[in-house]
Amino acid sequence: MKIKKVSAPVRVDFGGGTTDISPFYSRYGGAVLNCSIQKYVVGELVSGDKKTSLKYEADVPTSSGLGTSGAMTLVWLALITKEKDKGKLCEWVYNISQARELFDDGKQDQYAAAYGGINFMEFSRKGVVKVSPVKISKKVLGELESKLVLVYSGKPHYSGDTNGMAIRNLKSGRALKHFKRVKEIAYEMRDALVGGDLSRFGELMNEETLERAQFAKGIVPPKIWKLIEDGKKNGAEAAKVCGSGGGGSILFYGDVGKLKRFFGKRIIDFRFDNLGIRG
Repeated sequence: MKIKKVSAPVRVDFGGGTTDISPFYSRYGGAVLNCSIQKYVVGELVSGDKKTSLKYEADVPTSSGLGTSGAMTLVWLALITKEKDKGKLCEWVYNISQARELFDDGKQDQYAAAYGGINFMEFSRKGVVKVSPVKISKKVLGELESKLVLVYSGKPHYSGDTNGMAIRNLKSGRALKHFKRVKEIAYEMRDALVGGDLSRFGELMNEETLERAQFAKGIVPPKIWKLIEDGKKNGAEAAKVCGSGGGGSILFYGDVGKLKRFFGKRIIDFRFDNLGIRG
């Protein structure tokens, strides 16, 4: 009997999410700033003479907006193939997602899961992905990690629904300026981190959420706005909806102690992951 195990981290997107979908990047190019976190999808392939079994588990809530499905498909491919090239695996994940979904799932999730760390990702008009690790001082990195709190809203996130609404409004032109601004924010967030300006980083988190809310009705529903408002009354300086919105998780920046006391069991404790896929 042979046992093979593979694990990959999920991600938190700081800025630029949804510009990694082809209806946008194929015309304008996309950009995303994200981080991999120490929450994992773990897969195990057990093969014997007469039976082969495959199982997964993830230590984050279902439909949390943290890129779990992309990480899961990446783990599956790493288990059933001998491919070691991370870029190839990521593109296979994307092709599979395109085949099974009505709307574009984007590219950032599997690349974050594969490479780990805090990365700035650029998506060319031809779909080529450039992954650039963001160089942040240890002091700034520690301060950033100490001020971030991830909260699960309790409302499931379905990227097919939210991306579908956003894409329709993008194609009609109603959301184009907001998509372009979200892309710009990703660059500005990267520069704020490199420059150690965490106050500016927080301001951009708030702006990213406001711009994202204009992609389509329901991207930031009333329940999510209420949680954001509650967070800001209880220690948060900034808040960013994770993934394409609609539900899932919210990333807060501010007084961690106050936020944890208020949100309690909704907190998803995390630290940054720097290794990516392994096994």
